[in-house]
Amino acid sequence: MLQTGVFCKREANLGLFQGECSKQRCQRTSRLHITTQAVNITATTNVNYEIRIASSAAELRAAAYLRAHSFYHYPEGRSVMAARAHRRMKGDSEWESVTSKVSGTDVIYKDMKVKCIIAAMSEDQENNICHQMNQDMDLSTKLPANPDAGYYCPQLVIGSLDLNVGSVLPAEELIGKLPEVDAKTRRAYLSNVCVAKAAQRQGIAQALMLTAEQEARREGVQHLYVHVVLNNEPAVKFYQRLDFELEAEESVGFARALDRPRRKLLHKCLQKT
Repeated sequence: MLQTGVFCKREANLGLFQGECSKQRCQRTSRLHITTQAVNITATTNVNYEIRIASSAAELRAAAYLRAHSFYHYPEGRSVMAARAHRRMKGDSEWESVTSKVSGTDVIYKDMKVKCIIAAMSEDQENNICHQMNQDMDLSTKLPANPDAGYYCPQLVIGSLDLNVGSVLPAEELIGKLPEVDAKTRRAYLSNVCVAKAAQRQGIAQALMLTAEQEARREGVQHLYVHVVLNNEPAVKFYQRLDFELEAEESVGFARALDRPRRKLLHKCLQKT
């Protein structure tokens, strides 16, 4: 149980470069996989990882716990054990949430088709990422070996995002304008973009985004959106490098009512010109 007096801060759940979100007591603060086969990517730092759609309970759990670790932060001086217990509670909550979204049983997301995309690396690699991940992360972010699927060593989930196909992303004021017709199948939103701190600056975020774009095209999506905190310049620049453009900004009144920073809605056209 979380000890009395332990507080946490959830960063704005709008991308890899998060900013402080609100004053609430506890706040919930991205080879390419397109077919059923995952493809390895070798970064310039000789880190081998793969991007694929999460399809098992273990993969969804690992993604959920990575999000809990990425989005929730605790002030210095707070009990480590209490923070860990609270983060595990949030990890379980995230796991239940992403599982219901992906399975189509979440009533709020009943009009959305959700896919969870993960980045995973073999635990047997000799690099600082594996060492740091094993030190910092919850064991639930680790996938057991699965020889039947070709994974002979345990894997670490180091990045994740959700692709939400549908016209409106629940709980968001900003709604994409395009396309004007058949938006339910031709519009999609990205959410819960995160990469483990130890694995950042390895090109993983971009690989996740490119995989999401290709998977969106496979679903018939023509217009892709992502929400980002208004003054989160690193995130805005990251998405702009991937050809996202500003479409709308959240009203001051709406953000104030939720006691959180304003957001932008960025858009990318996936149609070939």
